[in-house]
Amino acid sequence: MRAGVECARVHSLVTLLLVVAVHLSRAVAAWTQVGLLSDDRHMVGAAVLRHRGVWSFASMFAPEPPPPGSATALYRPFVDLLFWLEQPWFGVEPFGYHVTNSVLHCGTALVWSVLVRRLSGSTAAGLACALLFAGWPSHSEATHWIAARTNVSSTFLFSSALLLFDCGLTARGARRGAWLAAATAVGVASVGAKESAVLMLPLAAGLAWLRAAPQPTRAARLRQALAAFAPLLLGVLAWLAWRAHLLGTWGSGTHYGWQASRVGLTACADWLELLLAPRHRGYTAPLWSPVLWLLHGGLLGAAVLALRHAAARRAALPGAMLLAGGYLAGIGLETMDPATLENARYSYEPVLGLAVLGGLGLAALPTAARGVLLAALVFVHAAVLDGNRQSWLGAAAVYRQMEAGIVAVARTTQQPIRVLQAPGVHEGAFALLNGFTEFQFMQAFAPEGTNLRGRVSSTQEWPAVLGELAAAAAAGEALANTYVVQWDDGALVPFALDTRWPRTVAPGLDVAYAWLPRWRPFAGTRVPVQLLVAADAPLELQATAALGARQWSGTAMRVEPGRRPVQLWLPLPADLEPGVPVDVRLVLRAGDARHELPLGATVPAARPGR
Repeated sequence: MRAGVECARVHSLVTLLLVVAVHLSRAVAAWTQVGLLSDDRHMVGAAVLRHRGVWSFASMFAPEPPPPGSATALYRPFVDLLFWLEQPWFGVEPFGYHVTNSVLHCGTALVWSVLVRRLSGSTAAGLACALLFAGWPSHSEATHWIAARTNVSSTFLFSSALLLFDCGLTARGARRGAWLAAATAVGVASVGAKESAVLMLPLAAGLAWLRAAPQPTRAARLRQALAAFAPLLLGVLAWLAWRAHLLGTWGSGTHYGWQASRVGLTACADWLELLLAPRHRGYTAPLWSPVLWLLHGGLLGAAVLALRHAAARRAALPGAMLLAGGYLAGIGLETMDPATLENARYSYEPVLGLAVLGGLGLAALPTAARGVLLAALVFVHAAVLDGNRQSWLGAAAVYRQMEAGIVAVARTTQQPIRVLQAPGVHEGAFALLNGFTEFQFMQAFAPEGTNLRGRVSSTQEWPAVLGELAAAAAAGEALANTYVVQWDDGALVPFALDTRWPRTVAPGLDVAYAWLPRWRPFAGTRVPVQLLVAADAPLELQATAALGARQWSGTAMRVEPGRRPVQLWLPLPADLEPGVPVDVRLVLRAGDARHELPLGATVPAARPGR
């Protein structure tokens, strides 16, 4: 008995050291280089306001209900509570918050190493599961963005709840009740960190069935499993009812809710690619895609072979349920871009299922092959993750440069500053997602003596900005102290209003304003072309480009009659020479008439390190 306990302790220590080593090989750069981005500033700022008494502590658990039909209806008080606890220690510096995220991430890997070992009896499967999950290449967002705390905290909590639940299922007497009560409390907290943690309920129900003692009939076994599962189920349902009472809805609002209309072949294929071959196409070599498909496909094949053993089937059940549940939830949720891994954090839970199945598959291989294949997987994951995270490192550098430029202009001019086209999503990473919220935070923590006034609009606020530019052009009034942000490095560039607008193109066809809003975009990406158009009849719009004798076009868009803002997209080939201007024109087709308007030039830039 003592020898078994000592062996388990040694295994846990070795797993801990290896998981930390795998994670830190990439996480240290996030700790030191990725500052507070996007929602990070809202979360930390809310903690500051509560400590200062501007917001109450109780507002975390009893917030003001959102208006009916709100775009977002989120209730995650345990995330807010953790930020509240951290803020006196970490202030408004990102380092400590990154470390907390890393602790939660590594903790999840360790919890599942124990769970897989308990269910399968294989220490090799538990170790492999932990290492695969810790360094999975799609974790670039979850491990580099502080606001992904919702994912890492809820997953750690519901994983811990499952481990406590399993301990309760195998205990007897008073200890059994204590374990199950602890599992219920932690499980409720996990749903209070992110709603997707309800995924633990079918996993817990499966565990209860697997751990039920042999009974004369299936009905008797089911009653035993339900008796153990009931406290966790009732606790989570009670929390969800409390949440629905506060928010006035069982859902998450119109923006985040699961919608069947989003499910299609494209969404299914995109999510399959995100799970099995996650690769940022701007920062990683194409060769990595087939390598990932081959390795991960082989792992799943080995997992299927491992199912011949009853112990492996026990451990495979929660893994398969995590994978299937997370996949089905993802394909009907938020838009996900497999090319840039935008919103890849939504793959965090199903990847955990993949890691469980992959660990079982590795453990089923001959002993001599396990270590070699696991080392190869860890190396490949680290190499791809290093490329995938470059968008986050780049977005952080852009944000630092932009923030420094805003402060410098404010101190120099002593005038309100207007910033247009601050990056909202920068190559899949979130830089300045909401100009209003993040600019308020910058104002509150600007260097002493800085009179920081004005307004910042991100790329996601382009329709309002386009209307502002059209109104200024119509009035012939230049915008004072106004800047745009360079896409490649975040430097501020003075904005000059284009005096060619407004323009009547033909009777019944007017363009109030048109511009190329992105300065120094990366070659190999798409650039937006924005215009405010008024037409009496349907028309077709298209952006075209020319570089010497070379010409290409973006996708044409049909526009219905009326006055409306339109955003077209123009691809920039990856082989364009950086710094060489590309001439861009707008083509308008109304009936049999074709009109072409010059928009100026865009100057492509090379990605850093390329």
